[in-house]
Amino acid sequence: MEIVGVLGLFLAIGFMIGAAYKGYHVIPVTIIASLIAIITNNVGIWFGLSDAYATDMKNFVGNYLIMFFLGALLGQILSRSGAARMVGVTLAKKFGAKNALLITVLTSSILAYGGVSVFVIVFAIYPIALYLFQEADIPRRLIPGAVMLGAGSYVMTAMPGSPALTNVIPTTYLGTTVTAAPVIGIITSIVMFVSGFYLYSLYVKRVKAKGEHFVAGVNDNIAELSAEEEAKLPSFASSIIPLAVTVGIILAERFLNIGLPAVFTVIIGLFAGIVVGYILHRNRILDFKDTLHTSGTGSVNALMNTAAVVGLGGAVKAAPAFQALVTFALNINLPVLFTTAIAVNIIAGITGSSSAGITIFMSTFAEPFLERGIHPEVLHRVAAISAGVLDSLPHAGPNVTFLSVAGLKFKEGYPGIFLAICIVPFIGLVTALIVASLGLI
Repeated sequence: MEIVGVLGLFLAIGFMIGAAYKGYHVIPVTIIASLIAIITNNVGIWFGLSDAYATDMKNFVGNYLIMFFLGALLGQILSRSGAARMVGVTLAKKFGAKNALLITVLTSSILAYGGVSVFVIVFAIYPIALYLFQEADIPRRLIPGAVMLGAGSYVMTAMPGSPALTNVIPTTYLGTTVTAAPVIGIITSIVMFVSGFYLYSLYVKRVKAKGEHFVAGVNDNIAELSAEEEAKLPSFASSIIPLAVTVGIILAERFLNIGLPAVFTVIIGLFAGIVVGYILHRNRILDFKDTLHTSGTGSVNALMNTAAVVGLGGAVKAAPAFQALVTFALNINLPVLFTTAIAVNIIAGITGSSSAGITIFMSTFAEPFLERGIHPEVLHRVAAISAGVLDSLPHAGPNVTFLSVAGLKFKEGYPGIFLAICIVPFIGLVTALIVASLGLI
């Protein structure tokens, strides 16, 4: 293994994390980080930047531009019409403002299990979570972690039947289904939810004990609501219908097995939700031109920031040292379950992507590992859960997107995210390994 190249990869990722924490813009940071990886691995500079960094960045933009814009537009319609506030107010009254954290986590989980992309959930749930956290006086910087606990932990990797890409990819290589290893999946999901909610609740208490309170961001329009103003809000039914339409279309395609590409299905659902939302609330949206402008600006900023991080992943994968690290990880001389857990984590951690981590693992070593006697469903579930542990280091795309949408710096919002989708998934991985070692499937 070329030591200089390996050190270069870790230096590149470390530079990206450190610079992001200090508040530097993600695009120049990822370009410099990519150059570090390229130069230390003796990759042609122009090839590394144009074919690796820029191509992966371009592909991400091409795949998700429309979805990001429509997700932002739906969020703006819900926010400007008062629908998001009405949903938040109703949930707070129904379940109590003290349960704002639980409501946010469960709502995010339901949307994620319904097939809504985490990138869309960010735009849809954030305006609702704002009102919930305001009522409970929970610091705004804790919203990303709460939403990601619901959308990016147990639902994404452990829950049987999840439509998340991390749970779908293994089926192609192992001949399994998305409900693989249900006992392991259900037990792990329960442990992750309980431990995650408990630990995050402690985190909220600790932050509030230090004197932090809810303070609206520069772009958050959530002034105190009087009884008279609350009476002017749209009804709860009309407020929730746009989201219900979006999720309903995604679920319908899934259960009817029509065969549309996942992103296209989400786009159709978002578009339908926007049309319904605008029809229901057109009289409440005073300046639709400005709504479009804000949605376009916000979505492009979030998209480009995320795409830049994906581009860094492309530069890293083009480096010879990356393949050397993959080979090393996959040949660790341990029982196959533990080798799987370590290997997938190393790959997902370097690339900042659970789907990349599990794809590289499955495409290279699914067959050899099956030949070593591991049950396909166990390999599926353990690999999927493993992919969701270190994939969420600061250079992961969804983190960049959410912090951009919320207007938070990494040092403000990332600690909660790390707790929710790195620490909690690690607890889940340990649980899955224990349950699988007992012979349960």
